[in-house]
Amino acid sequence: MLVRLWLNVLVILGSIITAYYLRRDMFSILLVGSLAIPFLASRFFEPIFQVFNRPWHSFYASIVYGVAHLVFLALAFKFTDNLSSFVIAYLSANVLYTIIAFYLSGKSVKPLLKIDTCIIKNILKLAMPLGISSIFIIISNRVCILILAGMKSDYAVGIYSAAYKFVEISSFLAAMVTAPLIPIFAEKAKNDKASLRLIVSDIAELIAIILLPVGVICSLMSKEIISLVYGSKLLPSVDVFNILIWVSIVVFYSLLISSVVISVGVVKYAYWLGAVAAILSAGLNYLLIPKYSYIGSAWVALICEIVLVGVTLTYAIRHIGNFFRWKTWVKIFVVNMIIYVFLNETIFGINIFLKIITGLTIYYFCVVRLHLIRRDVLNILPDIKIFSFFDALKR
Repeated sequence: MLVRLWLNVLVILGSIITAYYLRRDMFSILLVGSLAIPFLASRFFEPIFQVFNRPWHSFYASIVYGVAHLVFLALAFKFTDNLSSFVIAYLSANVLYTIIAFYLSGKSVKPLLKIDTCIIKNILKLAMPLGISSIFIIISNRVCILILAGMKSDYAVGIYSAAYKFVEISSFLAAMVTAPLIPIFAEKAKNDKASLRLIVSDIAELIAIILLPVGVICSLMSKEIISLVYGSKLLPSVDVFNILIWVSIVVFYSLLISSVVISVGVVKYAYWLGAVAAILSAGLNYLLIPKYSYIGSAWVALICEIVLVGVTLTYAIRHIGNFFRWKTWVKIFVVNMIIYVFLNETIFGINIFLKIITGLTIYYFCVVRLHLIRRDVLNILPDIKIFSFFDALKR
C-alpha cells in the first residue's frame, strides 16, 4: 500500500501539471480526476481476496461498482448533459468500490504500515514494467476523451462513454476470471511447460466458445440493449457499442495472455508496449476523430487492443510454445458463423427472442457434439478460486 501511495502521489502531480498546460478550460474537472487517481488505481484488493480464499468479496465489490456506475451514468444522462457529470459519475463509482473493497479486505488482512526495503525492491523489480505500461494503457484508453472533447463536443464524449462502459464492466469480469490463473500457470511453468500449453489452449478455446456467441447476440440486440440501459437519447451509441463489444471480448484474451507471460517472469517488454499503444491511440484518434468522430475512436480502441494482445501473444508463444489447436479454432469459428447467419436471416420470421434461444440450443449442441470443450479445462475449473463466488449465495 505504501508503494502504491507514493506512486499515486507522483502520478497525481504529473497529471495536474499536464492538465494545467493542455486543457486549462477543463482544469477544474481534470483536477478532480487527478485527485481521484488513488481510487481509480484501487484494484490491488483483488489478489488479497484470492490469496485468502475469499473471491466472493471480489464479486461483491465488482458488482457494487458495476451497478453504481450504471446508476450514476443514468442519473447524469437524465438530469444533465455536460462532461463533468459523466466524469463525476465514473469517479464516484470508483470511490464506492474502493470503500467497499477496503472494508472487505480488512476481514482477511490488516495493513502493517512498516517499510521493508527488501520486499519493496522485489516488488518493484517485477511490478515496475507492468505499472509503467498500465499508465500508458490508461492513456491509450482515455486519450480519445480529450480529443473528442476538443475536436467535437461533450455530447460526442457522452455517446462514446456510454458504450465504453460495457468494456469497463467486461474488464472487471475478465480480471476476476484471469487473476487466479497466475499461480496455477506459474506452478505449471515451473514443472511442465507442456502442461501449461495444454491448459492455456483449453481456457482460450473455452473463452471463445462462451464469448463469441455473446458478441454475436449483443451485436444483434445492440439497439435494445442501449435503449434499455440509457434510453432512446443515447441510441447513436449503438454503432459504437457494436464495435466495442468485440473490444470487450479481446480484453479477456489480453488478460489471459498477460497471465501467461507473468507466470514465466517475462515482463520487461511491457516498458515499451504500453508507450506504443498510447502513441498509436493518440495518433489514430487525432487522424480519425475529425472525420469519423466517436466511431473512429471505437475503431482505434479495437485496433490498439488487438496490437496489445498480438505483441503479448508473441512473447507467450516464444517462451512456452504455440498453444493454438487450429482445427479446433476452425470448428469454433464455423459454428459461430452458422449461428450468426441463422440469427440474422429473415426467411422464417421467427420472434427474435425465440430465434436466440433456438440458435443457442443449436450452438451448444454442436459444441458438445464436436467435443470442443476438453475435459482438462473442466478438471481445472474447481482450482480457479473465482468460481467459488457461488459460495456468496450460501452466506
